[in-house]
Amino acid sequence: MERDQVITLNPVSHPDRRVRQVGFGLTDPYVEQCWSAVVGPSTTLLLRRLPELWREHQPAQIEASELGRSLGLSPSMAKHSPLAYTLGRLVRFRFARPVGQQRDNLDVFVEVAPLMAHQLAKVPQWTRNAHDRLLDAHLEQFDGVSEHQAKIDAATARLDRAQFGHDQAPTAAPVLRKSLER
Repeated sequence: MERDQVITLNPVSHPDRRVRQVGFGLTDPYVEQCWSAVVGPSTTLLLRRLPELWREHQPAQIEASELGRSLGLSPSMAKHSPLAYTLGRLVRFRFARPVGQQRDNLDVFVEVAPLMAHQLAKVPQWTRNAHDRLLDAHLEQFDGVSEHQAKIDAATARLDRAQFGHDQAPTAAPVLRKSLER
């Protein structure tokens, strides 16, 4: 990555319909409290900062050295620089996709999926607790409007209640939760 190379970050809707419907916004506390344990601090900070950059310009265009410094990353512009690694994690963890073959032009999704079961198995207990609390609270807002979808999901998915440690009766929120975590 060159020092004066311009990075372009385009805001786009998530390609998964379920995430578009009930995913978390980039500024939601879920991103910081849950995803940071998986993707690290620089990727989390970049995700949280993007909506502010997009308020100024869409797409956001910023020099690589300026973006790196604003995230507290070393000024190295080598191919395997901390900034290149951070941008790569956006793609690897499906927060973004490259535009064509260009590594300096990314479509970044404005919605974030919850952590999947295999990711939850690797994070600290505090993060799992935050995931349960934040996801349940987030999905509760969809209970009324998603009864039809919940019935469809309930017919096709078995709810593994033990995996999530829920004691209360199933509502649309856990069914939606299971649907998102597939």
